[in-house]
Amino acid sequence: MELNRNLKKIKPSGIRKLFDLAQNRKDIISFGIGEPDFITPDHVREAAKQAIDDGYTHYTPNAGYYDLRTALAQKLREVNKIPVQTEEVVVTAGGTQALFSAFNVLLNPGEELILPDPGFLIYGSQVTLVGGNPVYLPIREKNNFQIDPEELQSLITPKTKAILINSPSNPTGMVVKEEVLQKIAQIARANNLFIISDELYEDILFDGRKHISIASLPEMKERTISIFGFSKSFAMTGWRLAYLACPEYLVDEIIKIQQNTAVCPNSVTQRAVLYGLQHQKETQLSIEYMRKAYQDRRDILISGFNEIEGFRCLPPEGAFYAFPNITEIGKKSEELSMYLLDKCGVVTVPGNAFGQYGEGYLRFSFATSIDLLKKGIERIKEGIKKL
Repeated sequence: MELNRNLKKIKPSGIRKLFDLAQNRKDIISFGIGEPDFITPDHVREAAKQAIDDGYTHYTPNAGYYDLRTALAQKLREVNKIPVQTEEVVVTAGGTQALFSAFNVLLNPGEELILPDPGFLIYGSQVTLVGGNPVYLPIREKNNFQIDPEELQSLITPKTKAILINSPSNPTGMVVKEEVLQKIAQIARANNLFIISDELYEDILFDGRKHISIASLPEMKERTISIFGFSKSFAMTGWRLAYLACPEYLVDEIIKIQQNTAVCPNSVTQRAVLYGLQHQKETQLSIEYMRKAYQDRRDILISGFNEIEGFRCLPPEGAFYAFPNITEIGKKSEELSMYLLDKCGVVTVPGNAFGQYGEGYLRFSFATSIDLLKKGIERIKEGIKKL
């Protein structure tokens, strides 16, 4: 019996590969999995406990509780400057499901979606799963990992349906500049294309940068599916909650997808997140504490890279990833990642896990303690000296 052919096109996760290899090793320092090392803020955890005691243990509406959707719509209007109403917000079981719903609702078999390369590895696999064709836009270090609008324009064909942008970016840590967003918006309007905007890391920005949502630009709300979440901002990756904002005519179609996949988002998590949104002072203090810690860690990591021969790295502008260029070392990214694991006890992610143009780089997650960052850098420094 032949299985789904699309599954044969999807490679196993390059992020999980080294993580799994390290599981039975002792004294490992991991820069691999992109997950906050902080615990969910106290007031959000307490709200979850209260929600259980209050009986929020049943199915919820497919699109999420209405009061949560209302609070999210208010946040999007006030913070992101996207003029949405409650009915234009859908709560999802994590960012991955939000992306899957966006791809499913837009793409017919054979239609094309332009994706960043390097980019989060599930983008391409999800597009493939829904029967679409991923088209990869090179994101080059010489452009400071910014999208090149001219190169983007050159990839558009009659089959192009949408463009995905991710800012702040996983894996490069770069933030798309406002003038670049304006040009992308112009291209989308001129070619009648949708934008899928992955903004999961919107709260993790460095050096005073401000987040800009492309849906806030003129005439872009009606052609954008904007995706946000709480895994990073609230340090709650395991709680599985995100949300998207889109034109209302798409919402009923996305709800059909949710009905046939997750049914509904987690009930307890929804109540906890709503409490967090309603108690902004406590929540913002927690977010700022984590953001500042990530910036301090970034500075230590970049300083450490400067002491390793063969490493060079643009300072990330957001998220908690660094993407150093290791081409001067003379090894492929996967080969160097394996060497650092075997000889140094350090887990990294090879850049080719994020696409063809990720070759020659390693991804480091600095969502770990300063002590481990320093120890890891010392191990790498000594290991590179022995090559």
